[in-house]
Amino acid sequence: MRKKILLLGLSICLFAISCSGKDAPKENVSENTEESENMEEGNGGESEGEPGKQEDKEDSPKEQQKSDGEKQQGNTVQKEITKVPQVTFTDYSQNIEEDGVLMLAVTENCPVITGEESEDIAQRMNLVFEQQHVTNQDEIQRKAEEAKAFYKGLSKEEVSSWAGYGYGMSYKMMYASTKILSIESESYDWQGASQPGKWTSAYCFDVTSGDLLSLVDVFTDEEAVRKIVSEHIKDTITKDPYKDALLDDYESYVDDVMTENTFYLNEKGLVVICNPFMVTGDTVGTIEVEVPYKEIKDRINPEYVLN
Repeated sequence: MRKKILLLGLSICLFAISCSGKDAPKENVSENTEESENMEEGNGGESEGEPGKQEDKEDSPKEQQKSDGEKQQGNTVQKEITKVPQVTFTDYSQNIEEDGVLMLAVTENCPVITGEESEDIAQRMNLVFEQQHVTNQDEIQRKAEEAKAFYKGLSKEEVSSWAGYGYGMSYKMMYASTKILSIESESYDWQGASQPGKWTSAYCFDVTSGDLLSLVDVFTDEEAVRKIVSEHIKDTITKDPYKDALLDDYESYVDDVMTENTFYLNEKGLVVICNPFMVTGDTVGTIEVEVPYKEIKDRINPEYVLN
């Protein structure tokens, strides 16, 4: 069971990473930059010698000021935002039937982010969920075919108790500000077992750029933060109501709980998601551990300290 749940979680994480849409725009910017540099070299850019190269360096700092409150961080243009983005949800839930019999009950609500001050930034964030929705359709079709094949092999007695399979991805907003937008998704997969397999993931965006943030974006000392997070996790799960649900080898996995897809930021600090069968059984469900900003203030990018 543990392997099955971990594989489910890994699959969901891979879907999210492959569909994040974060890297593609950056790659395009890099290609355009290289083309521009090649054009400059073709126009005799090297003829000015070393002083000319030094001047180019000085004209290209890591963070350049732009007009109207904009600045450039790396390859991404950031814009000063004064209004909190709004999030609504589009319901794609459906029941897939064959000859009037339910095969697969699908639950899905896709976030739609609206930003009055920057439509392109909002669309950059929306692209993450739009691509995830497209990926979900392939999984839904596969699950429906599995359900149909299983149903055809049932006896008459078993058909009478058939309830179909279930699959879904449900989103909810966890926090929104003019700097950070945090959204959580719970995926589940049910094939007639006593309980469905569940996995919770998180999406943490930089509202000023639309980038999906990674651990290296947020933390200046990731290793130190991991140690602090691990201590908070152990302190939480070794107390009621979780201590009786601890896995025998839970200590071996505490350091692995925080991943690119299981953290987000809110008004109080860093939140890390402990999914079932990582450190505890499924009887206690998903556990969320909060680490206050004051404990990681010297190890976090100042732009994302929200106190």
